[in-house]
Amino acid sequence: MLFNKITPEQAGISSRHVTRFIKTLDRWGLVNHGVVLMKGNDIFAEYYWDPYDKDTVHRMYSQTKSYVGVAIGLLLEDGKLTLDDRIVDHFPEKRDGELKRFMEDLTIRDMLTMSTSGENPYWFTYGDPDRTHLYINQAGGQQPGGMRYRYDSSGSQVLSSLVEKLSGQSLFDFLNERIFRHLGTFKTATILKAPNGDSWGDSALVCTPRDMASFARFLMNYGTWDGKRLMSEAYLREATSAIVDNHETDAFDEFYTQGYGYQIWRLPENAFAFNGMGCQLTACLPDKDLTFVITSDNQGYAASKALILSAFYECIVDNLGEASLPEDPEAYAEALAIGDTLKLAVMSGKTTSPYAKELDGKVYVCEHTGTGITKFHFTFNEDGTGEWHYTNAQGDKVLPFGLGKNVFGKFPQLGYSDEYGVTPTTNGFMYDCAASAAWGNEQKLLLRVQVIDRYLGNMFAIFSFKDDCASITMRKTAEAFLNEYQGDWLAYREK
Repeated sequence: MLFNKITPEQAGISSRHVTRFIKTLDRWGLVNHGVVLMKGNDIFAEYYWDPYDKDTVHRMYSQTKSYVGVAIGLLLEDGKLTLDDRIVDHFPEKRDGELKRFMEDLTIRDMLTMSTSGENPYWFTYGDPDRTHLYINQAGGQQPGGMRYRYDSSGSQVLSSLVEKLSGQSLFDFLNERIFRHLGTFKTATILKAPNGDSWGDSALVCTPRDMASFARFLMNYGTWDGKRLMSEAYLREATSAIVDNHETDAFDEFYTQGYGYQIWRLPENAFAFNGMGCQLTACLPDKDLTFVITSDNQGYAASKALILSAFYECIVDNLGEASLPEDPEAYAEALAIGDTLKLAVMSGKTTSPYAKELDGKVYVCEHTGTGITKFHFTFNEDGTGEWHYTNAQGDKVLPFGLGKNVFGKFPQLGYSDEYGVTPTTNGFMYDCAASAAWGNEQKLLLRVQVIDRYLGNMFAIFSFKDDCASITMRKTAEAFLNEYQGDWLAYREK
Protein backbone atom coordinates (compact mmCIF):
# COMPACT_ATOMS: atom_id res chain seq x y z
CA MET A 1 0.00 0.00 0.00
CA LEU A 2 1.39 3.39 -1.02
CA PHE A 3 1.55 6.26 1.49
CA ASN A 4 0.89 4.19 4.59
CA LYS A 5 1.85 6.35 7.60
CA ILE A 6 4.51 5.00 9.98
CA THR A 7 6.55 6.59 12.75
CA PRO A 8 10.11 7.72 12.08
CA GLU A 9 11.25 5.04 14.53
CA GLN A 10 9.62 2.35 12.41
CA ALA A 11 11.57 3.74 9.44
CA GLY A 12 14.83 3.52 11.37
CA ILE A 13 15.34 7.11 12.52
CA SER A 14 14.56 9.00 15.71
CA SER A 15 11.67 11.46 15.60
CA ARG A 16 14.07 13.95 17.16
CA HIS A 17 16.11 14.04 13.95
CA VAL A 18 12.94 14.70 11.94
CA THR A 19 12.01 17.55 14.27
CA ARG A 20 15.51 19.01 13.95
CA PHE A 21 15.27 18.77 10.16
CA ILE A 22 11.97 20.66 9.99
CA LYS A 23 13.19 23.31 12.44
CA THR A 24 16.30 23.76 10.31
CA LEU A 25 14.20 24.16 7.16
CA ASP A 26 12.13 26.79 8.92
CA ARG A 27 15.20 28.94 9.58
CA TRP A 28 17.39 31.25 7.52
CA GLY A 29 14.51 32.77 5.58
CA LEU A 30 13.70 29.64 3.59
CA VAL A 31 10.23 29.61 2.03
CA ASN A 32 8.92 26.05 2.24
CA HIS A 33 5.55 24.71 1.14
CA GLY A 34 5.66 20.95 1.70
CA VAL A 35 7.90 18.02 2.69
CA VAL A 36 7.41 14.27 2.25
CA LEU A 37 9.85 11.66 3.59
CA MET A 38 9.36 8.00 2.71
CA LYS A 39 11.04 4.70 3.57
CA GLY A 40 9.95 2.25 0.92
CA ASN A 41 6.29 2.95 0.16
CA ASP A 42 5.60 4.31 3.66
CA ILE A 43 5.53 7.95 4.75
CA PHE A 44 7.38 8.54 8.00
CA ALA A 45 7.19 12.34 7.93
CA GLU A 46 4.94 14.75 6.04
CA TYR A 47 4.64 18.48 6.64
CA TYR A 48 2.92 21.41 4.97
CA TRP A 49 3.22 25.12 5.57
CA ASP A 50 -0.27 26.64 5.84
CA PRO A 51 -2.16 27.24 3.51
CA TYR A 52 -0.61 24.28 1.64
CA ASP A 53 -1.74 20.72 2.34
CA LYS A 54 -1.27 17.25 0.86
CA ASP A 55 -3.90 17.87 -1.82
CA THR A 56 -2.56 21.24 -3.01
CA VAL A 57 -1.17 21.01 -6.52
CA HIS A 58 2.15 22.77 -6.97
CA ARG A 59 4.23 23.93 -9.93
CA MET A 60 7.23 21.62 -10.23
CA TYR A 61 9.19 23.64 -12.79
CA SER A 62 12.24 21.78 -14.16
CA GLN A 63 11.40 18.55 -12.36
CA THR A 64 9.13 18.17 -15.40
CA LYS A 65 12.24 17.44 -17.48
CA SER A 66 12.79 14.14 -15.68
CA TYR A 67 9.33 13.00 -16.80
CA VAL A 68 10.27 13.86 -20.38
CA GLY A 69 13.39 11.71 -20.02
CA VAL A 70 11.26 8.76 -18.90
CA ALA A 71 8.80 9.32 -21.76
CA ILE A 72 11.68 9.16 -24.25
CA GLY A 73 12.61 5.80 -22.74
CA LEU A 74 9.10 4.50 -23.36
CA LEU A 75 9.29 5.55 -27.03
CA LEU A 76 12.66 3.82 -27.27
CA GLU A 77 11.02 0.60 -26.06
CA ASP A 78 8.23 1.10 -28.58
CA GLY A 79 10.77 1.25 -31.40
CA LYS A 80 9.76 4.77 -32.40
CA LEU A 81 13.24 6.24 -31.99
CA THR A 82 16.84 5.47 -31.13
CA LEU A 83 18.97 7.64 -28.89
CA ASP A 84 21.38 8.23 -31.76
CA ASP A 85 18.68 9.66 -34.04
CA ARG A 86 19.37 13.20 -35.18
CA ILE A 87 16.85 15.67 -33.80
CA VAL A 88 16.42 17.44 -37.14
CA ASP A 89 15.42 14.18 -38.84
CA HIS A 90 12.33 14.01 -36.62
CA PHE A 91 11.32 17.60 -37.38
CA PRO A 92 11.97 18.24 -41.10
CA GLU A 93 8.90 20.48 -41.22
CA LYS A 94 10.41 22.82 -38.62
CA ARG A 95 13.60 23.80 -40.42
CA ASP A 96 13.67 26.97 -42.50
CA GLY A 97 16.89 26.29 -44.39
CA GLU A 98 20.54 26.15 -43.48
CA LEU A 99 21.01 25.62 -39.76
CA LYS A 100 23.68 26.85 -37.40
CA ARG A 101 26.82 24.82 -37.22
CA PHE A 102 26.52 21.64 -35.13
CA MET A 103 22.71 21.58 -35.15
CA GLU A 104 22.52 19.08 -38.01
CA ASP A 105 24.24 16.33 -36.02
CA LEU A 106 22.65 16.92 -32.62
CA THR A 107 21.16 13.65 -31.32
CA ILE A 108 18.44 12.65 -28.88
CA ARG A 109 21.14 11.32 -26.56
CA ASP A 110 22.91 14.69 -26.65
CA MET A 111 19.67 16.39 -25.62
CA LEU A 112 18.87 13.87 -22.89
CA THR A 113 22.25 14.53 -21.26
CA MET A 114 22.20 18.29 -21.97
CA SER A 115 25.34 17.88 -24.03
CA THR A 116 23.97 20.14 -26.74
CA SER A 117 25.43 22.85 -28.93
CA GLY A 118 24.53 26.01 -27.04
CA GLU A 119 23.45 29.50 -28.14
CA ASN A 120 19.81 28.98 -27.23
CA PRO A 121 17.65 32.09 -27.60
CA TYR A 122 15.57 33.25 -24.63
CA TRP A 123 12.17 32.06 -25.77
CA PHE A 124 10.19 34.16 -23.30
CA THR A 125 11.02 37.31 -25.26
CA TYR A 126 11.98 36.00 -28.71
CA GLY A 127 8.45 36.00 -30.09
CA ASP A 128 8.28 32.56 -31.77
CA PRO A 129 5.35 30.61 -30.26
CA ASP A 130 6.78 27.30 -31.55
CA ARG A 131 9.74 26.55 -29.32
CA THR A 132 10.88 23.55 -31.37
CA HIS A 133 10.97 25.67 -34.52
CA LEU A 134 12.87 28.35 -32.62
CA TYR A 135 15.42 25.89 -31.26
CA ILE A 136 16.15 24.12 -34.52
CA ASN A 137 16.62 27.34 -36.45
CA GLN A 138 18.34 29.54 -33.87
CA ALA A 139 20.35 27.29 -31.51
CA GLY A 140 23.45 25.21 -32.04
CA GLY A 141 26.50 27.32 -32.84
CA GLN A 142 28.69 26.88 -29.78
CA GLN A 143 30.18 23.38 -29.77
CA PRO A 144 29.51 19.91 -31.22
CA GLY A 145 26.80 17.87 -29.56
CA GLY A 146 27.95 15.29 -27.04
CA MET A 147 31.07 17.27 -26.21
CA ARG A 148 30.22 18.75 -22.79
CA TYR A 149 27.35 19.41 -20.43
CA ARG A 150 25.68 22.82 -20.65
CA TYR A 151 22.33 23.30 -18.97
CA ASP A 152 19.76 23.45 -21.78
CA SER A 153 16.14 23.90 -20.77
CA SER A 154 14.92 24.50 -24.30
CA GLY A 155 16.39 21.20 -25.45
CA SER A 156 14.13 19.46 -22.93
CA GLN A 157 11.17 21.24 -24.51
CA VAL A 158 12.17 19.88 -27.92
CA LEU A 159 12.26 16.37 -26.44
CA SER A 160 8.79 16.92 -25.00
CA SER A 161 7.52 17.97 -28.42
CA LEU A 162 9.12 14.84 -29.89
CA VAL A 163 7.25 12.68 -27.36
CA GLU A 164 3.98 14.26 -28.41
CA LYS A 165 4.72 13.93 -32.12
CA LEU A 166 5.70 10.26 -31.97
CA SER A 167 3.09 9.15 -29.43
CA GLY A 168 0.20 11.12 -30.89
CA GLN A 169 -0.75 12.13 -27.34
CA SER A 170 -0.04 14.99 -24.98
CA LEU A 171 2.92 14.42 -22.69
CA PHE A 172 0.59 14.02 -19.70
CA ASP A 173 -1.82 11.64 -21.44
CA PHE A 174 1.06 9.49 -22.69
CA LEU A 175 2.59 9.18 -19.22
CA ASN A 176 -0.81 8.73 -17.61
CA GLU A 177 -1.67 5.81 -19.88
CA ARG A 178 1.70 4.12 -19.50
CA ILE A 179 2.60 4.90 -15.86
CA PHE A 180 0.48 7.24 -13.74
CA ARG A 181 -2.76 5.26 -13.82
CA HIS A 182 -0.90 2.21 -12.54
CA LEU A 183 0.47 4.23 -9.62
CA GLY A 184 -2.99 5.51 -8.71
CA THR A 185 -1.67 9.07 -8.47
CA PHE A 186 -1.56 12.26 -10.59
CA LYS A 187 -5.39 12.39 -10.60
CA THR A 188 -5.45 16.17 -10.15
CA ALA A 189 -2.25 16.87 -12.08
CA THR A 190 -1.80 18.78 -15.32
CA ILE A 191 0.94 20.17 -17.54
CA LEU A 192 0.58 23.76 -18.72
CA LYS A 193 1.12 24.57 -22.38
CA ALA A 194 3.62 26.47 -24.48
CA PRO A 195 2.20 29.30 -26.60
CA ASN A 196 1.62 27.05 -29.65
CA GLY A 197 -0.28 24.42 -27.66
CA ASP A 198 2.56 21.95 -27.12
CA SER A 199 2.95 20.79 -23.54
CA TRP A 200 5.38 22.99 -21.63
CA GLY A 201 7.57 20.00 -21.05
CA ASP A 202 10.65 21.62 -19.56
CA SER A 203 8.87 23.46 -16.77
CA ALA A 204 5.15 23.15 -16.21
CA LEU A 205 4.05 19.95 -14.47
CA VAL A 206 1.56 20.87 -11.74
CA CYS A 207 0.91 18.11 -9.20
CA THR A 208 1.05 17.25 -5.50
CA PRO A 209 4.16 16.32 -3.52
CA ARG A 210 2.70 12.84 -3.08
CA ASP A 211 2.42 12.52 -6.86
CA MET A 212 6.12 13.33 -7.09
CA ALA A 213 6.91 10.78 -4.39
CA SER A 214 5.02 8.04 -6.24
CA PHE A 215 6.96 8.71 -9.46
CA ALA A 216 10.19 8.65 -7.48
CA ARG A 217 9.26 5.26 -6.05
CA PHE A 218 8.54 3.99 -9.56
CA LEU A 219 12.03 4.99 -10.68
CA MET A 220 13.57 3.49 -7.55
CA ASN A 221 11.77 0.25 -8.50
CA TYR A 222 13.42 0.66 -11.93
CA GLY A 223 10.19 0.33 -13.85
CA THR A 224 8.03 -2.12 -11.88
CA TRP A 225 4.87 -1.44 -9.89
CA ASP A 226 2.89 -3.95 -7.85
CA GLY A 227 4.94 -6.72 -9.44
CA LYS A 228 4.22 -5.58 -13.00
CA ARG A 229 6.92 -4.26 -15.31
CA LEU A 230 5.86 -1.00 -16.93
CA MET A 231 9.13 -0.05 -18.64
CA SER A 232 12.72 -1.12 -19.16
CA GLU A 233 14.90 -1.59 -16.10
CA ALA A 234 18.03 -1.14 -18.20
CA TYR A 235 16.91 2.26 -19.48
CA LEU A 236 15.99 3.56 -16.03
CA ARG A 237 19.24 2.36 -14.49
CA GLU A 238 21.12 4.19 -17.22
CA ALA A 239 18.89 7.27 -17.01
CA THR A 240 19.50 7.64 -13.27
CA SER A 241 23.27 7.11 -13.53
CA ALA A 242 26.04 9.67 -14.00
CA ILE A 243 26.31 9.46 -17.79
CA VAL A 244 28.11 12.80 -18.17
CA ASP A 245 30.13 15.04 -15.91
CA ASN A 246 28.08 18.16 -15.23
CA HIS A 247 30.58 20.72 -14.04
CA GLU A 248 29.87 24.05 -15.71
CA THR A 249 31.62 26.85 -13.82
CA ASP A 250 31.29 25.99 -10.11
CA ALA A 251 34.02 23.70 -8.84
CA PHE A 252 32.77 23.82 -5.25
CA ASP A 253 29.14 22.66 -5.50
CA GLU A 254 29.23 19.10 -4.21
CA PHE A 255 25.48 18.66 -4.62
CA TYR A 256 25.14 19.55 -8.30
CA THR A 257 28.41 18.32 -9.79
CA GLN A 258 27.83 14.62 -9.13
CA GLY A 259 26.92 13.92 -12.76
CA TYR A 260 23.85 13.97 -14.98
CA GLY A 261 21.81 11.20 -16.59
CA TYR A 262 18.86 11.39 -18.95
CA GLN A 263 17.24 14.57 -17.63
CA ILE A 264 17.99 13.38 -14.09
CA TRP A 265 20.56 14.76 -11.64
CA ARG A 266 22.95 12.83 -9.46
CA LEU A 267 23.44 13.61 -5.76
CA PRO A 268 25.93 12.32 -3.17
CA GLU A 269 25.70 8.80 -1.73
CA ASN A 270 24.52 7.12 -4.93
CA ALA A 271 21.41 9.29 -5.09
CA PHE A 272 19.54 10.71 -8.05
CA ALA A 273 17.14 13.62 -8.17
CA PHE A 274 14.59 15.67 -10.06
CA ASN A 275 15.45 19.34 -9.69
CA GLY A 276 13.23 22.39 -10.27
CA MET A 277 13.54 26.15 -9.93
CA GLY A 278 12.80 27.66 -6.55
CA CYS A 279 13.74 24.44 -4.68
CA GLN A 280 11.32 21.96 -6.15
CA LEU A 281 13.29 18.84 -5.38
CA THR A 282 12.82 15.07 -5.29
CA ALA A 283 15.79 13.06 -4.01
CA CYS A 284 16.00 9.27 -4.27
CA LEU A 285 18.52 7.22 -2.28
CA PRO A 286 18.15 3.59 -3.39
CA ASP A 287 20.76 2.31 -0.93
CA LYS A 288 18.62 3.57 1.95
CA ASP A 289 15.24 3.03 0.26
CA LEU A 290 14.64 6.72 1.03
CA THR A 291 12.62 9.31 -0.87
CA PHE A 292 12.56 13.04 -0.09
CA VAL A 293 10.23 15.56 -1.73
CA ILE A 294 10.17 19.28 -1.00
CA THR A 295 8.17 22.07 -2.62
CA SER A 296 9.10 25.70 -2.04
CA ASP A 297 9.54 29.09 -3.60
CA ASN A 298 13.08 30.16 -2.87
CA GLN A 299 13.62 31.94 -6.18
CA GLY A 300 16.22 34.65 -5.69
CA TYR A 301 17.80 32.93 -2.68
CA ALA A 302 21.00 31.50 -4.14
CA ALA A 303 22.02 29.46 -1.08
CA SER A 304 18.60 27.90 -0.50
CA LYS A 305 19.08 24.56 -2.23
CA ALA A 306 22.42 23.95 -0.55
CA LEU A 307 20.89 24.76 2.85
CA ILE A 308 18.01 22.35 2.24
CA LEU A 309 20.18 19.51 1.00
CA SER A 310 22.76 20.02 3.74
CA ALA A 311 20.01 19.75 6.34
CA PHE A 312 18.55 16.68 4.61
CA TYR A 313 21.85 14.82 4.54
CA GLU A 314 22.91 15.83 8.05
CA CYS A 315 19.58 15.32 9.81
CA ILE A 316 17.99 12.48 7.83
CA VAL A 317 20.42 10.58 5.61
CA ASP A 318 23.22 10.36 8.16
CA ASN A 319 20.85 9.09 10.86
CA LEU A 320 18.60 6.68 8.95
CA GLY A 321 19.37 3.05 9.72
CA GLU A 322 18.21 -0.20 8.19
CA ALA A 323 16.45 -1.55 11.29
CA SER A 324 13.51 -0.08 13.17
CA LEU A 325 14.12 1.69 16.47
CA PRO A 326 12.15 1.43 19.73
CA GLU A 327 9.16 3.74 19.71
CA ASP A 328 9.66 7.11 21.42
CA PRO A 329 6.16 8.53 22.07
CA GLU A 330 7.42 11.81 23.51
CA ALA A 331 9.74 12.54 20.59
CA TYR A 332 7.10 11.47 18.08
CA ALA A 333 4.52 13.75 19.70
CA GLU A 334 6.94 16.65 19.36
CA ALA A 335 7.53 15.81 15.69
CA LEU A 336 3.77 15.80 15.08
CA ALA A 337 3.19 19.00 17.04
CA ILE A 338 5.68 21.03 15.04
CA GLY A 339 3.52 20.48 11.98
CA ASP A 340 0.73 22.52 13.56
CA THR A 341 3.03 25.55 13.81
CA LEU A 342 4.16 25.73 10.18
CA LYS A 343 2.93 28.71 8.19
CA LEU A 344 3.99 30.36 4.96
CA ALA A 345 6.89 32.77 5.52
CA VAL A 346 6.11 36.40 6.29
CA MET A 347 8.00 39.70 6.22
CA SER A 348 10.07 39.92 9.38
CA GLY A 349 10.33 43.12 11.41
CA LYS A 350 8.24 45.24 13.75
CA THR A 351 4.47 45.17 13.37
CA THR A 352 3.85 48.72 14.61
CA SER A 353 5.36 52.16 14.16
CA PRO A 354 4.22 55.56 15.41
CA TYR A 355 4.77 56.80 11.84
CA ALA A 356 1.87 54.69 10.56
CA LYS A 357 -0.65 57.25 11.82
CA GLU A 358 1.07 60.07 9.92
CA LEU A 359 1.48 57.96 6.76
CA ASP A 360 -2.09 56.65 6.72
CA GLY A 361 -3.96 57.96 3.68
CA LYS A 362 -1.21 60.33 2.50
CA VAL A 363 -0.86 60.25 -1.29
CA TYR A 364 2.60 60.20 -2.86
CA VAL A 365 3.14 61.22 -6.48
CA CYS A 366 5.96 59.34 -8.19
CA GLU A 367 8.74 60.65 -10.34
CA HIS A 368 9.43 58.67 -13.52
CA THR A 369 9.70 55.07 -12.31
CA GLY A 370 9.92 52.75 -15.29
CA THR A 371 7.27 50.64 -13.55
CA GLY A 372 4.24 52.65 -14.60
CA ILE A 373 3.32 53.38 -10.97
CA THR A 374 2.31 57.04 -10.81
CA LYS A 375 1.05 57.45 -7.25
CA PHE A 376 0.37 55.46 -4.10
CA HIS A 377 -0.79 55.61 -0.51
CA PHE A 378 -1.11 53.27 2.45
CA THR A 379 -3.95 52.67 4.86
CA PHE A 380 -3.61 50.85 8.18
CA ASN A 381 -6.35 49.04 10.10
CA GLU A 382 -6.82 48.26 13.78
CA ASP A 383 -6.69 44.49 13.15
CA GLY A 384 -3.03 44.58 12.08
CA THR A 385 -3.73 44.68 8.36
CA GLY A 386 -3.31 47.38 5.78
CA GLU A 387 -3.66 48.17 2.09
CA TRP A 388 -1.26 49.48 -0.48
CA HIS A 389 -3.25 51.62 -2.91
CA TYR A 390 -1.48 52.51 -6.13
CA THR A 391 -2.11 53.57 -9.70
CA ASN A 392 -0.30 52.13 -12.70
CA ALA A 393 -0.93 51.73 -16.43
CA GLN A 394 -3.90 49.44 -15.71
CA GLY A 395 -5.58 51.90 -13.35
CA ASP A 396 -6.18 51.97 -9.61
CA LYS A 397 -5.03 48.92 -7.63
CA VAL A 398 -5.35 47.73 -4.03
CA LEU A 399 -3.13 45.12 -2.38
CA PRO A 400 -4.19 44.09 1.16
CA PHE A 401 -1.38 42.94 3.47
CA GLY A 402 -0.83 41.90 7.06
CA LEU A 403 1.72 43.37 9.43
CA GLY A 404 3.77 40.40 10.58
CA LYS A 405 1.25 38.04 9.00
CA ASN A 406 0.04 37.09 5.55
CA VAL A 407 -3.17 38.26 3.96
CA PHE A 408 -4.25 35.94 1.17
CA GLY A 409 -5.98 37.20 -1.94
CA LYS A 410 -5.46 38.03 -5.60
CA PHE A 411 -2.47 39.96 -6.86
CA PRO A 412 -4.13 42.90 -8.62
CA GLN A 413 -2.15 42.89 -11.88
CA LEU A 414 -4.15 41.71 -14.91
CA GLY A 415 -2.96 39.94 -18.04
CA TYR A 416 -0.46 37.42 -16.70
CA SER A 417 -0.25 33.95 -18.26
CA ASP A 418 -2.38 31.04 -17.13
CA GLU A 419 -2.89 27.83 -19.13
CA TYR A 420 -0.54 28.97 -21.91
CA GLY A 421 2.90 30.31 -21.01
CA VAL A 422 3.90 33.80 -22.17
CA THR A 423 0.35 34.33 -23.41
CA PRO A 424 -1.49 37.28 -21.85
CA THR A 425 -4.92 36.56 -20.40
CA THR A 426 -7.85 38.84 -21.15
CA ASN A 427 -10.55 37.38 -18.89
CA GLY A 428 -9.74 39.18 -15.65
CA PHE A 429 -7.52 36.36 -14.38
CA MET A 430 -5.25 37.19 -11.42
CA TYR A 431 -2.75 35.09 -9.48
CA ASP A 432 -3.32 33.95 -5.91
CA CYS A 433 -0.90 35.67 -3.56
CA ALA A 434 0.11 36.22 0.05
CA ALA A 435 1.17 39.71 1.16
CA SER A 436 2.85 40.74 4.40
CA ALA A 437 4.64 43.82 5.67
CA ALA A 438 6.75 45.00 8.60
CA TRP A 439 8.56 48.09 9.77
CA GLY A 440 12.33 47.96 9.27
CA ASN A 441 12.58 51.10 11.35
CA GLU A 442 10.16 53.85 12.31
CA GLN A 443 9.93 55.36 8.81
CA LYS A 444 10.81 52.37 6.65
CA LEU A 445 8.05 49.98 5.56
CA LEU A 446 8.94 46.60 4.05
CA LEU A 447 6.42 44.83 1.79
CA ARG A 448 6.63 41.20 0.69
CA VAL A 449 4.42 39.56 -1.93
CA GLN A 450 4.46 35.83 -2.69
CA VAL A 451 2.60 34.58 -5.75
CA ILE A 452 1.37 31.09 -4.84
CA ASP A 453 -0.45 29.96 -7.96
CA ARG A 454 0.45 27.64 -10.84
CA TYR A 455 3.14 30.23 -11.40
CA LEU A 456 5.39 31.04 -8.44
CA GLY A 457 7.19 34.31 -7.82
CA ASN A 458 7.96 36.94 -5.23
CA MET A 459 8.34 40.69 -4.94
CA PHE A 460 10.01 42.70 -2.18
CA ALA A 461 9.55 46.45 -1.79
CA ILE A 462 11.14 49.02 0.51
CA PHE A 463 9.34 52.30 1.20
CA SER A 464 11.52 54.78 3.12
CA PHE A 465 10.12 58.14 4.20
CA LYS A 466 11.68 61.46 5.22
CA ASP A 467 9.75 64.72 5.44
CA ASP A 468 7.61 64.80 2.27
CA CYS A 469 9.86 62.44 0.26
CA ALA A 470 9.62 58.68 -0.24
CA SER A 471 12.36 56.46 -1.65
CA ILE A 472 11.08 53.24 -3.18
CA THR A 473 12.98 50.11 -4.19
CA MET A 474 11.23 47.10 -5.71
CA ARG A 475 12.79 43.78 -6.69
CA LYS A 476 11.04 40.77 -8.14
CA THR A 477 12.07 37.19 -8.74
CA ALA A 478 9.60 35.59 -11.12
CA GLU A 479 9.89 34.04 -14.54
CA ALA A 480 8.38 36.40 -17.14
CA PHE A 481 5.97 38.22 -14.82
CA LEU A 482 6.01 40.92 -12.10
CA ASN A 483 8.13 42.98 -14.50
CA GLU A 484 6.01 46.03 -13.61
CA TYR A 485 7.24 45.77 -10.02
CA GLN A 486 10.96 46.34 -10.30
CA GLY A 487 12.88 49.57 -10.01
CA ASP A 488 14.11 52.44 -7.83
CA TRP A 489 12.51 55.87 -7.67
CA LEU A 490 11.42 58.82 -5.56
CA ALA A 491 7.94 60.09 -4.78
CA TYR A 492 6.69 63.22 -3.03
CA ARG A 493 3.73 63.73 -0.77
CA GLU A 494 0.83 65.37 -2.54
CA LYS A 495 0.20 68.91 -1.31
